[in-house]
Parts: sequence; C-alpha cells; structure tokens
Amino acid sequence: MPPMFRFLLFFVLNLIPLGGIAQMKTPFVSYDFKKDAQYSSKLTALKKAEIKGGMANTKSIAAWAYDHKDWDTAIDYYEKLIVDAPTAENFFKLGVAAARRSLEVSRFFSVPYVIKARKFVLKAHELQPNQIVCLNLLIQLHAEIPDILGGSMTFAQKKATELNRIDPIEGMLMKAYLFQLNNETEAAINQYRELFRTLKADMKKLENGFLSYRRDLIFELGRAAAEYQLESELGIAALDYYILDFSDEDNYPLEWAYYYRSKIYFYNDQLEKAKTSLKQALEIKPDFEEGLALLKVIKLE
Repeated sequence: MPPMFRFLLFFVLNLIPLGGIAQMKTPFVSYDFKKDAQYSSKLTALKKAEIKGGMANTKSIAAWAYDHKDWDTAIDYYEKLIVDAPTAENFFKLGVAAARRSLEVSRFFSVPYVIKARKFVLKAHELQPNQIVCLNLLIQLHAEIPDILGGSMTFAQKKATELNRIDPIEGMLMKAYLFQLNNETEAAINQYRELFRTLKADMKKLENGFLSYRRDLIFELGRAAAEYQLESELGIAALDYYILDFSDEDNYPLEWAYYYRSKIYFYNDQLEKAKTSLKQALEIKPDFEEGLALLKVIKLE
C-alpha cells in the first residue's frame, strides 16, 4: 500500500468518523447466499455460459448475484456490464451493491465501497435526474460520508429540495432524515408532522391507499410513528401493510416492522397487542437485541 494512501486511510478512519453508510446501524435484510446450494449451482452455470454468450449472460450473473445479496459478485459483473451497457439502471445497481457491501465489512475495508457507491449512484442520477430511488440513495450517501470521501451535506440538502419538487412526500421524508442526521430533533419531528398531514390528505384521493407508495417509504412512516410517537393509527396501518405484503424483495427485515408496531402499541397502552407483535418479531429472530430490550420494559408495566 503506497504511503500516501496509508496516511489517507489513517486520517479518514481515526480522525473523521466514517459516515452512516458504513457504520450506522441500519436494519437491512441480509441473505446467507453461501449456504444456498441452488444459488451457487446456478451461478456456476451462468459463469460457464458467459464465456459463450457474452453480455446477456453477464447481465444474468449480475442480476442473480444482486437478487441474492452477493454484493461482491454483483459489483464485479455490473462493472463489466456498464462497459457495454452504461444505463442508469446498471449504474444504480452497481452503486447499491457497493453501498450495501460497505455495511457488511469493517470500517477499514468499507472505504473503497463507499467511494464506489457515491460515484456510480451519481452517474445514474445524471442519466435519470428525476428517478426517486436514485435521488434518495444519492442524498444519503452525500449526507453520511465524510467530505474527504466526496460527501457533502450542502449537496444532500440541495438534492432533497429537488426531490421535494418531484414528489413532496418523498422530499419531506428525506428532509426529516437530514434533520435527524444533524441532530435537529425538533425540526425532524415537525417535518414528520407535515409529512403525515400531507400523506393523509393524499391518501384520501387514492383508492388503493399504500399501494401507491414505495415499500421503503411505507416502512419509514411506521418507524417515524414509533420513534416519535406520531400518528399512531397511520403508523400501525403502514406497518400492517408492510408486514402483510412482505417479500424477499423488501429492504427492511420483517422483525423490525413487528418491533416498531409493538412500540406504537406500547406507547398507546395496548400492552397485550404490544406483547403479541413483539413475540412475532422474536419468533423470527430470537436474539433480536432491540426486541429483547423492549420486552423487558413491557414486562415491567
């Protein structure tokens, strides 16, 4: 390792906290693809076919690895794919894979993944500037990583304003997130209140209710309702919807949805419902630390 790079890593890792993208406790769904024989078997077959089939099989390998959360393999093959197919989708998935992988490794090894994630999500955004999921991740990356690695809170806030013009509900959610990140709790709570008011007015116009919103947004509504004791009825409805339609494609674990629902019930003195929801969370993950801690509190009541 060159001396200058060694110094840079020491500076980043010891003097500046690496932002939330690499270290913040964010509950994403994980998958142990190494124990999935079917995954490994098909991956091997696809790699053999790639030698003969070219880009179509490269795309199949990248997608197969991405869907099974094998982030390193997904990164390798999306990097190959963008050479011949530099689309916004491919750049975005490459950025997502790098961001998610950064959460799985130590702080020291997360640095190159964080840099790669920011670079490729930014490229995807340049190609599709109004793409909401891309803007969301771009804002988080710039808000959470240090300036020395390309982060910028000013840039994140600017993009949150852009997002707000494209979709006010998504924009308000992201602005609340930025307030949280900056420890501006009152401002975050006020933004969530405004978000819930706008959402309720919006949902009156929609016949299909939560179906019109992103799954991550629905989960975040429930989380905000639980953490800030806001709009309990709407928060429970959001979490119920998330739980009912949960699938392997969701980003947040099912036990966390049960956990946040339990907190809402607890804060509203519905202790039996709180216990039932928490029991469902612990059935999925018996060593769920936050769930076990909440269970102790509930039992004291």
